[in-house]
Amino acid sequence: MGSEKKDLARKIVEGLGGAENIVTFENCMTRLRIIVKDGGKVDREALTREKEIMGVIGKETELQIILGPGAAESIGKAIKEIGGINYSEVRGEAVMTKRSAAGIFSFFSKVFTPLIPVFAGAGLMFGVMKIMTVIYNVGGVELFNPDTSQFMFVMNVLASTFFTYLNIAVAMSAAKVMGGNPYLGLIAGGIITNLGSLAGMEVGILGLVFTNGRGGTLAALAAGALIAVVEREVKKRAPDALKIHLPALISIIIVGLVTIYVIQPVAGVITDVITSAFLWLLDNAGFMAYAIIAGFFLPLVMMGMHHGLSPIHTTFIETLGSTPLYACCSMAGGGQVGASLALYMKYRGKTSLRGAIMGGLPAGILGIGEPLIYGVTLPLGRAFITACLGAACGGAVLGFFPGQGAVTMNVSGILGALVNVRPGAYLLAYAVSIVAGFIITYAVGVKESALEAFGE
Repeated sequence: MGSEKKDLARKIVEGLGGAENIVTFENCMTRLRIIVKDGGKVDREALTREKEIMGVIGKETELQIILGPGAAESIGKAIKEIGGINYSEVRGEAVMTKRSAAGIFSFFSKVFTPLIPVFAGAGLMFGVMKIMTVIYNVGGVELFNPDTSQFMFVMNVLASTFFTYLNIAVAMSAAKVMGGNPYLGLIAGGIITNLGSLAGMEVGILGLVFTNGRGGTLAALAAGALIAVVEREVKKRAPDALKIHLPALISIIIVGLVTIYVIQPVAGVITDVITSAFLWLLDNAGFMAYAIIAGFFLPLVMMGMHHGLSPIHTTFIETLGSTPLYACCSMAGGGQVGASLALYMKYRGKTSLRGAIMGGLPAGILGIGEPLIYGVTLPLGRAFITACLGAACGGAVLGFFPGQGAVTMNVSGILGALVNVRPGAYLLAYAVSIVAGFIITYAVGVKESALEAFGE
């Protein structure tokens, strides 16, 4: 590991009040999430002065240090290697005991963060298949014939397998986050995915019928978390001679029955209500609903609360085949790209500002917003708001194209067109969000006092 990363890791630990002040610690894709004993020992100003740190947010004792994609993981590893740190990984059961929305969002984040690269990679394969299909339609290349080519059938298997077993992946991740055996999570997710010969039978309650996959990822989250909790409690009470046998046996029996007769039916009703409510909103409020959702997505990312939408996106993907919400949220990145380009053109004399923009712009175009949020628009205040307004304009345009949606999560920016069922509509809306963000930001500008933070 490079000396620069080790040096930054050391400075972060010092800024947090020293190794002894760190209680729990973890990293996600773009940020470090830390709980400290004494918030008064944290030197936020020293942390934010480090050019590699994009921002420090959160409560006095519960902080998030924004480092950007890739950097968060490598710096996190460097911190763990520092001697004298007696921290514990943030555990799901600790998070879930917090009686707040933040605890729930944090749980969602920890469950879905390991799945993000798979969502992105597998989802992009569908985009590659779209390009191949276009080549067949235009050039008649039989290898890319989606109806007869064995190669295309193989590609479909590769692209769709993750989504076929998504509930299992989510349940395994939830069980692991809660400190349980992920393979027990596999069983919980497997029950939801395939009920075997029960499928089609009547439950005997409210006229419900056993249905494979009912409740989707919401049921998988609940079942995976619950089986970990039951396993842990049984382990505490089981005699040593039976600690290998009883935890798994009792967990499977109890959680299996609860999943089949309670979690799946209840989660199924909840997902039906959520899906119907959002579809009603999008159908009846039209472009205004899309504008509002797109306009408020950047603040959710800023606060780390965007993971709370993950179960909703996956519910749409499982029930409709695509999520119109994710495509809408992607407009936030376009608005921010437009705002950053306007700042680059308007304040040409600010070398450090232009450098920050050029550093974050490639990631922004590819749909990763944190570098531009914390490195450019948020420190400038008005630019963050104008970026949101640009996103709202793009969202409004997207609202005029019913039926659009992303077949996966975590593929946005310019690449979002590859995973949208209506790529032309997506590209038009994304272009509008960039142009609107540029025009509004260039016209409004930012305060000179805010620019002083970037020096010359």
